[in-house]
Amino acid sequence: MDTSTFGPGIEILGPITSEYSEILTPEAIAFVARLDRMFGARRRELLERRAARQRELDAGKMPDFLAETAHIRNDPAWRVAPVTNGDLQDRRVEITGPVDRKMVINALNCGAATFMADFEDANTPTWTNQIDGQVNLRDAVRRTIGFVNEAGREYRLNDRTATLIVRPRGWHLPEKHMRVDGQPVSGGRVHMTGPARGLAGIGTPSQQPGDGSGEHVAAARGRQSAVSRADPPDPAAGVGDDALAGHHRPVARGDLGHVGLSPVQVATQQPRCLFGVRRQD
Repeated sequence: MDTSTFGPGIEILGPITSEYSEILTPEAIAFVARLDRMFGARRRELLERRAARQRELDAGKMPDFLAETAHIRNDPAWRVAPVTNGDLQDRRVEITGPVDRKMVINALNCGAATFMADFEDANTPTWTNQIDGQVNLRDAVRRTIGFVNEAGREYRLNDRTATLIVRPRGWHLPEKHMRVDGQPVSGGRVHMTGPARGLAGIGTPSQQPGDGSGEHVAAARGRQSAVSRADPPDPAAGVGDDALAGHHRPVARGDLGHVGLSPVQVATQQPRCLFGVRRQD
């Protein structure tokens, strides 16, 4: 594919095979570029604040509750919305693993309630691993995914499968193979090439795409990070409903988004993080 078709300021430095071109369409890449131009500066600002915060902690400053968010902690009126999607009501048995083809099939067939397809910790972030993973998830949703090993054993999806949850890379991880206006985009945004075309928020492969869906946004480290990850694209910016539906907080459909709050210091800011990503109907 001629990468000049992606538009001014957009560079794809990794190879694009004919199969990859079904994922990395001009429309999908334009969507990623639009997101990066809308939110990239904010992301870089938060990463700088994260580094400054780490220096404070290294110097001995202890985490504490923020005075400016006391009104949120003390307000009993707001609530995080209940899980209304039936396929995500029960997550007591959940498997997590990489997005290679055989793993996706085995994980969906394993009997767990949910499978979190992990593009971050469980997946070496090479260009081929990332885009192959999107191809594999697309094929899983279409129920066309298959794999034959060297011994000739064939792997296919069972009639009943786990609900699929997608964990993109964290926003702090750059994707060096995709640049917008000279800056590498966030690795997490590269996965919007899949969601932008209805590929992730994927749901149970035995159902229609979009049913039983969820997307996990990895590891916010503070309230600003969590709030930033909850910012939906601006419909006025010309992003269509299909693209909006694939954003990590899908505002065009009733799908679910997840933000991981993993570092210990975020515990003192958890109410503000939850407030920032609460359901706003």
